[in-house]
Amino acid sequence: MKTIIQSLAFVLAATFARAQEAPAEMVAMLDKTFNEFDSTSTTMNYAAMVPISAKLDIIAETYPDQWIAQYYAGYAKVQLSYFEPDVKKKDLLVDQAVTYLEAVEAMKVTNEERYILAALVANGRLAVDGEKRWKEYGKIFEENLEKAKKINADNPHIYYLKGTSIFFTPKMFGGGAKNALPYFEKAEGLFAKMDKNILIPYWGGAANTYFIGECKK
Repeated sequence: MKTIIQSLAFVLAATFARAQEAPAEMVAMLDKTFNEFDSTSTTMNYAAMVPISAKLDIIAETYPDQWIAQYYAGYAKVQLSYFEPDVKKKDLLVDQAVTYLEAVEAMKVTNEERYILAALVANGRLAVDGEKRWKEYGKIFEENLEKAKKINADNPHIYYLKGTSIFFTPKMFGGGAKNALPYFEKAEGLFAKMDKNILIPYWGGAANTYFIGECKK
């Protein structure tokens, strides 16, 4: 009886492991599309970013059971919200990012990127109207970064996001370039150790370098 139970457990474990494997077709599409989006966003070309984000939406719709597909689609929407020229449309983009975040959360993803995406979404809300929203979304932002840090304190996104938050915070409230720089520098060292594997989000390195330059001016 014990042998039968052990065999059944092995079969179930193997089945679960296969279910978690990322389809090769999805990986190839994500790799190509996300890198297109990432390179376009560094030039701040909003018009070019929109159709590429739509491609990430299609990948997320095609692979609804793959958290990484939902993650990148959500990430792209927040990035678009930063560059959207119409203030009234910024929240609509963040709303779409929330939908993807909820999909990731529903899959009970246990890695730190779940919380990093949640922090990123909160930051998107703050970027729309930080003066009125800092009390609500600032708390959500910080709490999710702390949750991510408890899982993996070596993830550079934690320090990059913290750095950008401080960079855009008025000096009278503890913000500014000087206070943000240590976070960007810490992130820089950790970005350097990352492999460019599309299944392990590695966005932010180029932007982090840009902010270091701005802080040192």
